[in-house]
Amino acid sequence: MRKQTRELALAGMLGALAAVLLCLGGILPLATYAAPVLASVALLVAREECRAGYAWGCYAVSAALALLLSPDKEAALLYAFLGYYPLLKPRFDALRPRALRLGAKLLLCVAAVGAMYALLLFAFRLDAVVAEFAATAPALLWATALLGVAVFMVYDLALTRLTAIYQKRRARR
Repeated sequence: MRKQTRELALAGMLGALAAVLLCLGGILPLATYAAPVLASVALLVAREECRAGYAWGCYAVSAALALLLSPDKEAALLYAFLGYYPLLKPRFDALRPRALRLGAKLLLCVAAVGAMYALLLFAFRLDAVVAEFAATAPALLWATALLGVAVFMVYDLALTRLTAIYQKRRARR
């Protein structure tokens, strides 16, 4: 019972931390993409320390709080559509061969971000996003999308290394 209570409290605190990081992302314009990444690192700790149900609950609560409270809705939506990746990463890493693993990760990234922007443009019709897309040249939009995929791959590598560091320090305790 005591371990279950500890895990629940930790998951709640990590969910609150992720929501706060997403809300703070609205302060700096460059934080639109950095805040969801930092918030999802809290899920890495939840994945390592808590059972799966609590880690997924941590994600759901932090995504809902960010959507309700965050001033930067684009960052909150990016977290809602792709913030769960640290929870799925071990399953993707178990795929063999390497090309299948890489393809599955890229497919998840492109599908999630594509669905998010389709929702922003066509369902929510956020004026700022629509105006930004209309004013940008198509070649620049494609370059931005490719850069986003490259950043996702760096994010994947960073999560792998952060997990190894966390597990190593945890083993020392």
